[in-house]
Amino acid sequence: MEDRVTYGEIRAWFLGSYYNYCRAKLSHQSPWAEGESEVGYAYSELENSFDLPVEKLMLEILALILSADRSSEKVKKYHLDMIRGLLKEIELSSVLNDLPSDEAAELKKDLRVLGLY
Repeated sequence: MEDRVTYGEIRAWFLGSYYNYCRAKLSHQSPWAEGESEVGYAYSELENSFDLPVEKLMLEILALILSADRSSEKVKKYHLDMIRGLLKEIELSSVLNDLPSDEAAELKKDLRVLGLY
């Protein structure tokens, strides 16, 4: 597989943005606004950062996993639609076969948690 960002790297960047946002909220003592989320912030920081469909798929999966079913139906539908669109674009089984086994297993597990595999 061509040079790509790993699932672990994307997760680390996502969680780094998530953490920085929460820390800034605390340091500025900013109250949470309706619909505001650390997941939304982290996603917006990364959403245009990837070129490969598999990287984009990983980002969408992480956004749903980290929202832990706390996002609105509209947000959940957005990410599920993005995932479904990416799955039409790529052959998931061949992508999973191209990934290192531990990374493929982790991605499969997350897809299963979301009911997508």
